[in-house]
Amino acid sequence: MALKLFIFFIILTPLLLINTNVINNIKAKSDTLVPKVSFFDAVMYDINVENVDKVVNAKEVYKYENKDELYNAALVLRNANNNSDTISGKYMKKENEIYSFQGDVVLKRDGDLELKTENIQYNIKNGIATNNVDFIFTYKNSIFSGKNLYLNRNDYAISGDNAHFKINTKDI
Repeated sequence: MALKLFIFFIILTPLLLINTNVINNIKAKSDTLVPKVSFFDAVMYDINVENVDKVVNAKEVYKYENKDELYNAALVLRNANNNSDTISGKYMKKENEIYSFQGDVVLKRDGDLELKTENIQYNIKNGIATNNVDFIFTYKNSIFSGKNLYLNRNDYAISGDNAHFKINTKDI
């Protein structure tokens, strides 16, 4: 009987001495994402067979398992006319084929086209930029403003809700 009681206490003692706070702290630390690689003042090039297709500039880059976070970033894309389109913002997150820009976002093309907004999501695969906040689109001396932007980079189709236009006839 004494042997059974002794074995019972040996089995029960570790269960009584487990500190649950240590287990909770370990779980909390493992849930936070840690970047696999970090870069500062980075320039990244996407090169295809013919030319440089895409350039990304950023002050800080943090690459995680399934996303990239960039601060003070600019995405430069080659367009159909062999010129470039630039999207820049204070913060950029890339997940799969979607680039999400936030904070003073500016999209520029060849000096005569400019779009300003607070955030924008750009799908690199189909060339469509969307957002759900106010935007101001200027082309030379004409202005188009509204909310809920839809901009197709391939055919330059643009639309928005609550739209306001100021069109200069010289720009047509």
